[in-house]
Amino acid sequence: MKRTVIALAVVLAGCASTPQVSELRNGVRSATFIQLGTEPLTYRLGVVDTGSFWASYGGGVSGNLGGSVVAEGLAAAGRDDAARKAPDAERALRALYNKHPLVNEVGRSVMPQLAQLWGVAYSPAQLRVVQPGTRMEDEKGNLLGVSATTDLVLIYAMPGITLTEKFSVGGAFAAGFTMGTNTKTVAADTHVTMHAYKRDPASGDYKKVWSGICTGMAMHSKVAYPFPEVMQSREKAREIFDAALPTTVESCSRVLQAQAKT
Repeated sequence: MKRTVIALAVVLAGCASTPQVSELRNGVRSATFIQLGTEPLTYRLGVVDTGSFWASYGGGVSGNLGGSVVAEGLAAAGRDDAARKAPDAERALRALYNKHPLVNEVGRSVMPQLAQLWGVAYSPAQLRVVQPGTRMEDEKGNLLGVSATTDLVLIYAMPGITLTEKFSVGGAFAAGFTMGTNTKTVAADTHVTMHAYKRDPASGDYKKVWSGICTGMAMHSKVAYPFPEVMQSREKAREIFDAALPTTVESCSRVLQAQAKT
């Protein structure tokens, strides 16, 4: 539940902090459409085993136990364990992802909606895929690394995907009873960003004027499997990534529809 509240707060904060698109799109008649990469930019493991349980929840458990030295030690060990596993986890998850079309399919839905929000025409042939690694903006929010002459540049990316425990009341009870040693049933959390850069007619430079964030949360996934089974089966991993598609698209559609009403 804690992860759900935090994720929702991030989405709402992202929506609340952005200017109204209805004002920003004044004078916009054309746009360049950019997709950053064809897969998630980062791969992470959330709460999937004992180490990650203590890394995520150890501090809270320590407090609940009155500052138990044992619990605090386990929390520290969990954070160290998670840090040591991170490179191996990323390699394993990349292999399981196995060029899944998730990023492309989410983009196929997001880009037309993004174009509609900004009042510009869009066709799939206009989409440019820029491979990650290029610095996209400077410290002041000026666009870098993209050549364009349009009024606007719209960029979509999936900065990260996380394989993590799918929250349930039963799972929470089991985690509490076993202090996190129970086998976790996992699904995918996704994170999507959308940015708009508007051209200054005088200088020709593009400045970031708007950002949108949306997340597909594991708890909403219709597919989940025990963590050890996923790590041994590309088929089950693919089912999890397949299930992340509709939850991510739905989340992004809600964010864009909310922006259209402002």
